[in-house]
Amino acid sequence: MLMKKSEWYIENALKPRKTFFDWCYSQIHTFKWSNKQQTILASDRKNCEVIEKRLTKRTNLTFFDKFYAFCVVLVTAKRVEIQTYCFWSNIENGKQKIKMELSNLERFSNDEYIQIGKWWNEYTTGLTPILPMGGAYTGVTNYEDDWKERIQTISELRYIDFSQAQYFDRHDIGHVYKYRKEIEFLQKIKATTIASQLMRDHEIDYRVFNQNWLKANKSILKNSSLTFDEFELERRIRNRNGKVVQGIDQYLSYKDIKHIPKGVGIVKFQNWVIKKAIDFQYYHDYITMLSDIGKKADTLKTIIPDDLREAHDEALKVYLILEPDIKKRKKALKDAKERRRLEKEERENEIQFKRRLRQIRKYETIIDGYAFVVPKKLEDIVNEGKMLSHCVGNSRYLSEHRDGETTIVFVRKEQEKERPLCTLEYKDGQIAQLQGYKNQEENVPEGVKKASDKWLEWVKQKNSPNKNRASQSNKIA
Repeated sequence: MLMKKSEWYIENALKPRKTFFDWCYSQIHTFKWSNKQQTILASDRKNCEVIEKRLTKRTNLTFFDKFYAFCVVLVTAKRVEIQTYCFWSNIENGKQKIKMELSNLERFSNDEYIQIGKWWNEYTTGLTPILPMGGAYTGVTNYEDDWKERIQTISELRYIDFSQAQYFDRHDIGHVYKYRKEIEFLQKIKATTIASQLMRDHEIDYRVFNQNWLKANKSILKNSSLTFDEFELERRIRNRNGKVVQGIDQYLSYKDIKHIPKGVGIVKFQNWVIKKAIDFQYYHDYITMLSDIGKKADTLKTIIPDDLREAHDEALKVYLILEPDIKKRKKALKDAKERRRLEKEERENEIQFKRRLRQIRKYETIIDGYAFVVPKKLEDIVNEGKMLSHCVGNSRYLSEHRDGETTIVFVRKEQEKERPLCTLEYKDGQIAQLQGYKNQEENVPEGVKKASDKWLEWVKQKNSPNKNRASQSNKIA
């Protein structure tokens, strides 16, 4: 929330040096028209590109020329500002007229992060997209002077050791400013790896990471060279009264620990995982299905079966017969209060799924004769699992897809869009898995694998903030 009106921040913004504006104008070309009798110069500016053209009776000397946007970082002891100036070059009767305005302002000062942009004829909160199909910095050219040195020596960020950052640029300022106290703390106790990760905004789970987490773990973070993931894995295993078995990080992440049943020692479980080369996602599916069919994972034989695939397939057979269905359970319930609860849950799921459907329709396309189709309702995912005899319809995938933690996509032949072929899970910007009938590798056609790789690249381009969506095709040859 702004403490003052938007115009106040613009009126009291730092003033760039004259050298910045000189540089801006040097980036803007001008024109020269000439023939044997006459020469017309659009501008007498020096140190800029001059575009020479032939002067004829048909030469148009009035037109819009070009739009430019330039960004400058200004630094004082109490304030850092990122200012974006827009320039419009017009030619009127052979003379160049350039209009300039401050279009966006980011201000970091006294624990405040302010964003001001010019929308139409007034300044308001939030940054203005510079180009119609882009963001606040799409098409913006950065002015490079001594701002990085000033950030590190005189600004509020001067107590940070920037030598630990592999890379630092204009777009990193906001993040580093937001977490500067945490970065300083980590550097002070020599937790150098996590400090470096935090500076890069890389591989840090901000649902876990905060000042309370830092204070609670200060003694074990001190002088640690572990990454955030390694530290959290070790911490959570230690909380299960165990220690990390060498090599387990190749199979488990810290997020997996909460899914391991309590009826097994954590060291014994790690040794089993390493010995059997367990795919934990596959194991998680197995444990989820046990819960769905009402079977407790409370014995060693159940928790760490000798043959996980065999145990998984047995659970799947029962699951497909006893498919959890809210409507069927609701009819069987005599308790009116519980029935109303389930009806409310069903309505909320439908509303949430409709909202989710609007977000994921963009993933539908045709590639190399294969249709990539998103489920239109949760029952579609359940049916997909039944038809292909795999566990995509269990409660884990239904809830994670509904809540946006993962995205289920059906891959079908273009001419048989209603017939299940393969199922794709898209998560964290990658294809987490691609499964065919009964989770068998041989049941995923090579054409599906290649088309899915192309689909992933298409999705990445579609999600890119710098991509003009108007130029994207919904069909890839």
